Amino acid sequence: MPTLAELAVPATVWDAGTAIPRIEAVLGDDENLPGIVTRVDGRIFLLDRAHLHTALTGRLGFGRPLLHRQTLRVLCHQPALVLPGDTAWDDAARAALARPIGSKGLPVVVDLGDGRLGTALVGPLVDYLSRRYETMAHQDDLTGLGNRRMLTETVTAALGNGASAALAIIDLNRFKEINDTLGHRYGDELLQHVTGALRRECSDGAAYRLGGDEFVLFFDTAPLTAMHGPDALPEALRHIGERVLHAIQGPFPVAGVPITVEASLGVAHTGQAGMDGVHKLLAAADTAMYTAKRDRTRVELWDPARPSPLVADLGIQTELREAVDRGELVLHYQPLVDARTREIVSFEALVRWAHPRRGLLYPGAFLPQAERSDVIHRLTDRVLADATVQAALWHRAGLPVPVAVNLAAPVLTSDHIVGAVARRLAETGLPGSALIVEITESAVMTRPEESARRLATLRDLGVRVAMDDFGTGYTSLALLSKLPLDELKLDRSFIMGIHEQPQEQVIVEAVARMANGLGLTLVAEGVEDEATARTLTGFGIDQLQGFHFSRPLPANAFTPAPGLSPV
Repeated sequence: MPTLAELAVPATVWDAGTAIPRIEAVLGDDENLPGIVTRVDGRIFLLDRAHLHTALTGRLGFGRPLLHRQTLRVLCHQPALVLPGDTAWDDAARAALARPIGSKGLPVVVDLGDGRLGTALVGPLVDYLSRRYETMAHQDDLTGLGNRRMLTETVTAALGNGASAALAIIDLNRFKEINDTLGHRYGDELLQHVTGALRRECSDGAAYRLGGDEFVLFFDTAPLTAMHGPDALPEALRHIGERVLHAIQGPFPVAGVPITVEASLGVAHTGQAGMDGVHKLLAAADTAMYTAKRDRTRVELWDPARPSPLVADLGIQTELREAVDRGELVLHYQPLVDARTREIVSFEALVRWAHPRRGLLYPGAFLPQAERSDVIHRLTDRVLADATVQAALWHRAGLPVPVAVNLAAPVLTSDHIVGAVARRLAETGLPGSALIVEITESAVMTRPEESARRLATLRDLGVRVAMDDFGTGYTSLALLSKLPLDELKLDRSFIMGIHEQPQEQVIVEAVARMANGLGLTLVAEGVEDEATARTLTGFGIDQLQGFHFSRPLPANAFTPAPGLSPV
């Protein structure tokens, strides 16, 4: 942004005792001189041409004879507006326009440093401010991309000229975690990295920011149709979407941490029925984006035959409420074993929905929708009740191992959960140590301080706390040391390729050392073969969980026994 020093014309500071005729002559000799600068009693004054003319002519035309023998001092009434040379033009324009009505058009005196002064005309400053406001009305301040208004005007004009076009909406997944964990300053920095990647990937003017973590791409589909044919356009758009998501995934250095960006993208184009306006295109692309986010498919094209994901969510949420009341939720249990002895040390309770028409549904088919409504609280109450009853049965039958229950973010941050846990323990006669609550990094980062307090209260009941899917979120090590945790469950993504990717081994060993230093039990999820189990045991992993030992099964599949053979 330009500064006043670039606009200022060096000025001579005249002695206040200079005769007025001399001042009149100087201004007459130099038509480009905006005025005369002088200093009186340490204050700076500026006499411009208009004010000198008014003083010389006088209200009745007798000003010149009266002032003929006077000096510059008698015309110094109102001190000038003096601004530093590094003042931005828009700030200078606002300061100039804030002056009284009769002074708004006066030149500005510029302090150039080292005792030097200059003058700057207000006209160019106001013109610049006007253009700046026009730009701001169409441009996102953080990224410099076009904003919603510019997108709307650009697309409307293009469609009015008969253009065939597509809009793609991009939404960054779990962006709130970055803001909550690293702070908004670093969240903004990541958005700027994404913007740079979009600029490199897309042609000029194609990328816009709607706000928050949502971006829009606008492009002409005519070349794609000409190259691939109309029938292949959907696949071509899907390919572009995948390419864009790959371009913005990073990793980008933010706060000294490499951050990989996951995003969802939805596309709609004018070749689809009814897509004849920018608002319809945006709404359709937004629906497709939410479908991609819900189904974790990365890229989706708008399908008019597919119901809106929000409408579908409402349907599932309604059915789920009835399912809880009808007892359609069932629990399957997956054992965790000691890495060295292979004895069962706990079970994780995993909810299933015995749907009357669709059969047995796994959590991915209904838990995300449940977490977006209050039904998640009723579901968790049901799971907690059934899990503690089963744990009590196992204890009485000679298998006194704890059972783990997962707590979603809305449950963890509610006032209800501590009372619900205490009540279930009292009803079943179980000690707190018979229950483990599993949380995820994203659940904690929704409200870190509040989550930590609630977890500490649960631990006071004797309940153990485990962080599930560790390594997939943005939890900082500093925060990890402050959370009331007993266990870390290393995400299966680090386990799956441990033999093919040496870097995964380095990560697992490092996490094992860290967990040991923090006094935490470390669990490896996703163990599917004996070779992996032995490798992890050698790295110092405490407990193992995975299909190599057992799939999640109904409770009656497990009988009291000191060990468990792989199945």
